[in-house]
Amino acid sequence: MTTLAEVADAANVSTASASLVLSGKAKGRVSEATAARVRAAAEDLGYVRDALAGGMRNRRTHTVGVLGENVLSTPYAVAMIDAILTASRELGWSVLLTDSGGAPEQSRRAVRELRSRRVDVIVHAAMYHQQVHVPPELTNVAVLNGFADRDDVVGVVPDEAAAANTAVTHLLELGHRRIGHITHDDSTVAIGLRHTAYENTLRAAGITPDPSLIIRGGNDPEGADASAWRLLDRADPPTAAFCYNDGIAAGVYRVAAALGLSIPDDLSVVGFDDLKLISTNLAPRLTTMRLPHYEMADWLVRHLIAGDLPTPATTHRCQCDLIVRGSTAPASA
Repeated sequence: MTTLAEVADAANVSTASASLVLSGKAKGRVSEATAARVRAAAEDLGYVRDALAGGMRNRRTHTVGVLGENVLSTPYAVAMIDAILTASRELGWSVLLTDSGGAPEQSRRAVRELRSRRVDVIVHAAMYHQQVHVPPELTNVAVLNGFADRDDVVGVVPDEAAAANTAVTHLLELGHRRIGHITHDDSTVAIGLRHTAYENTLRAAGITPDPSLIIRGGNDPEGADASAWRLLDRADPPTAAFCYNDGIAAGVYRVAAALGLSIPDDLSVVGFDDLKLISTNLAPRLTTMRLPHYEMADWLVRHLIAGDLPTPATTHRCQCDLIVRGSTAPASA
């Protein structure tokens, strides 16, 4: 590997001058002509500055550490990682990414790795909206797509309740009054927030939620189909369905077709996530709430690097946008 001394020799300058140029500290101390000669020599020789060694001397590495928990296995990883890399690059920082897989020992190993690398800030990324354990030894850390089990750590999450309110309000404004809700039979934070907001939005419109129109079931294709049959195969089916996610909405499409119901003429459908593999491949394309994974990661990284996260620590909620496509229409008279 090319050394700093070799670059200095090639540029016919002192090692100190070469160091000033390659560390970005040459202004006013090294002439522009000399600096250009040093940069050219470094380029020709393929010199790579040892940022970690420099960071140890300066106690700064300008590195964002990302500690994930099964994040890379989720369909949302691309948006989150893209935002982290883009924001860091724009601010002149690098990124060190590790994923624990959710196993405690692997998590401890990942934490040790990040600390040994002397990263300046840490993004603790969750695979879905949840509470996560943030080890007490971690500092300058914030949680992406979740909230910490510590009061001193900032988190950023989708505004689930506001999003569900927007989805149901969209259907109400189209004239729908019998609006079903198919959700997952689990107890995650998002499930509870979306369901509660669904009921509250109906009540605010003067509609008493009908328990028979609230269906809980599995989150896989078989579960989605079974839930959709329970909601739609009846004498008085709803005219609209608000689904916990796009995968469940796809099940509604399948069952509606089997029952001879047309979307959106007979049934309007709203999903949640805007998982493009599903939402843009259904016919008609799915109206859905888009989860703001890119925006959450971008907000968090920029505030972490700037050192201006909210104090005292709070959970920041990012807006979910309603993406209107072809699966919703005015209710039939």
